[in-house]
Amino acid sequence: MKLVKAFGIGIFVLGLVSGLAWQFFLKDQIAFARIASAYGAKMVCSCRFVAGRPMESCLTDFTADLSQITFKEQGDTVRASVLGGLISSQARNTGHQTGCTMVDK
Repeated sequence: MKLVKAFGIGIFVLGLVSGLAWQFFLKDQIAFARIASAYGAKMVCSCRFVAGRPMESCLTDFTADLSQITFKEQGDTVRASVLGGLISSQARNTGHQTGCTMVDK
């Protein structure tokens, strides 16, 4: 009976610690990854299709460190992904010289 009680308390403490880690650390990191991937996709898409610059040149424009983001060009769309594709965003060239728009998945 004591073993079951200790196991229950251990599970409760583990859940509490996990919840606090989510609330104070992971939640903000995931939100930042979503914003950074969307920003990166839009900026690289506009750089590629409006300015007509090569992808390597566009990646040097960022002032913040976005080195964890992977960019892929697929036709008239640029896809930015983080964490191996777990979080991703897409921006598409509209065909006009006004830039790119975000694509809802």
